[in-house]
Amino acid sequence: MNIAIDLIIVVTAGLIGGIAAKKLNQPLIFGYIIAGIIIGPYTGGITISDVDQIAGLAEIGAALLLFSLGLEFSMKSIASIKGVTIGGGAIQVFITLFVGYALARTIAAWGPVPSMWYTVAIVSSSTSVIMKTMSSRGQLGTLSSRVMLGMSIVQDIIVLPLMVLLLGFFGTELSVLGVAAPVLKVIGFVAVMVYAGSRVIPLVLKYVAGWESQELFILTVTALGLGIGYLTYAFGLSFAFGAFMAGLVLSESDYGRRTLSDISSLRDVFSLLFFVSIGMLLDPGVLRSHLLTTLLLMVATTLSRGAILSAMTYIFGYRNVIPLAAFLTMTPISEIAFIVLQTAMTAGAMGRTEYSIALNAVVLSMIFGPIVSGLVAPMYGIIKKKGIVSNVRSINLPQSALKDHVVLAGGRSLARHLGVMLGRFGIPYVIIEPGHSDFLKGKEQGLSMLLGDPSQDVVLQAAETGAAKLAVLTTSENMGTVEAIRSIRRRNRDVQILAWAAEAEDVSILRDHGVRHIVEPDFEASIEMARQTLTIFGMPATSVHREVASMRHAMYSPLLEQFPEYKAMNGLQSSTNMISLEWVYVHKGNAAADKKLAESKIRETLGVSVAAIQRSGELITNPGGELVLLPGDYICVVGTPEQNRRLIEFFKKPPQKNQ
Repeated sequence: MNIAIDLIIVVTAGLIGGIAAKKLNQPLIFGYIIAGIIIGPYTGGITISDVDQIAGLAEIGAALLLFSLGLEFSMKSIASIKGVTIGGGAIQVFITLFVGYALARTIAAWGPVPSMWYTVAIVSSSTSVIMKTMSSRGQLGTLSSRVMLGMSIVQDIIVLPLMVLLLGFFGTELSVLGVAAPVLKVIGFVAVMVYAGSRVIPLVLKYVAGWESQELFILTVTALGLGIGYLTYAFGLSFAFGAFMAGLVLSESDYGRRTLSDISSLRDVFSLLFFVSIGMLLDPGVLRSHLLTTLLLMVATTLSRGAILSAMTYIFGYRNVIPLAAFLTMTPISEIAFIVLQTAMTAGAMGRTEYSIALNAVVLSMIFGPIVSGLVAPMYGIIKKKGIVSNVRSINLPQSALKDHVVLAGGRSLARHLGVMLGRFGIPYVIIEPGHSDFLKGKEQGLSMLLGDPSQDVVLQAAETGAAKLAVLTTSENMGTVEAIRSIRRRNRDVQILAWAAEAEDVSILRDHGVRHIVEPDFEASIEMARQTLTIFGMPATSVHREVASMRHAMYSPLLEQFPEYKAMNGLQSSTNMISLEWVYVHKGNAAADKKLAESKIRETLGVSVAAIQRSGELITNPGGELVLLPGDYICVVGTPEQNRRLIEFFKKPPQKNQ
């Protein structure tokens, strides 16, 4: 019964801590960790009887948390920003290894061996804490969150073979095989998981889903996540790493989203156990006796690693809020550090005191991480007000003052495509590009470019936003978009703003900030796919055009009702549906071919009016009845949809006769 009582204490304490954190406008994990400290074995009062059993359940919580993270953060998301995630993440780990070793040697005065284990433990940021923090602040899915989570995932992947390398280095004689074996294990496991995730696992889920039992489906995906985690543990790797890889490869299947939806409640309950158990690990006695060392070690570690991460994002071309967000939000040290430190103490590489100091430093970083991340927005606002921005660079801007032009704020490939099109129509424009690499691409294309943050006044002034007719926001990052809207409105209250909404919930955010012209990329992609699909199936071009126009009308008419001319068009919509133009082709052997227009009796038989005929590139308008219809002509008629349908049937290609 002890384990049941312990679970009741943990869940109740976590609930109280979560409510307190919510009241203080902090992420729930902050309350969970504080609750764990209070009910832990080192603080007295109400406490649990068996920390080890709760820690075992917490490990399951960590695995489910990383399993769900893998489901949510697909490999395609990492691939789209692979430069900064893989390249920047790997470089950061390499630099942090030297910095962390120096900090452990100087601040904590540890020997070489425990210092090496400590530096491996702290090179990675807590993926789960970052995910929970960004989610609670409504920033999950933004570019900054994808960059940070991607780098954190790469860090986690690198830490595991480093840990195994240290075990091999200190546990056996140094050899090429001993060094290569851990790396080969990771590569082999990832290869097997990629194959299983794309072929075997989807077949299993398809079979179970066919029974239409949500309970069995949840049990299956939970068993897969935890079972694969256990296989990696038996294989000599991390239990949590295996669960994460299972989620990552499963996210590419048809069942990834359903899996994430079904296990979310189970994951949240077990993640509470994980974060509360982290709080239990903090020993106030050790913290009190080594307070200065622990605090200095934690602060120096997190600040130095944050500075390196921030520099990596900047070097790889990510500007605006992203370097600052990486510096502050990636403060928490990874939960994998607990595994590394526990392994070090078990292997005799760390003493009890060294282990406790390192453990307390990790826990403190997780406590202060969510609090520090809340400083991103206000600090970014102060930086912008101070005018601390990089030099504004421009290319191909017109010599004369811009007026009634388009400001394409946010850059990237979308802005460059729009710039090319506007240039063809002779419409003046300027692209504000925050990324240096994209700025150079625009330069190669000869586009009018400004390098800078589109929310900065000095950049908007250079783009002459005050005289612009339209501002087009080509970024989907919530924080960056909102800041850009506010800055543009300050300089030009009358400018029209067109923005794109990456997610459905972004539409309401944009509307709240006065944006009435909104484009949803997913909807536009579905429109184009529908158009091409109908074309492939031989549907008439005019019919396809009308259907596409009808879908756009249904989508965007609420946003365009403010314009009188659009209201008038809406009033004519019913008439447009009743009568329309249709083009048909005169095939050889058709009943009307080689006959005079009057003899074909098209009007009398089908009820349509012939408006024009196109012949060999020449357009003949209002053709007379004496005009002979020739094979190869295109006939333009006006009629109702039903009349046009009969017309298409009449002029369809005659069947070929057997020779």
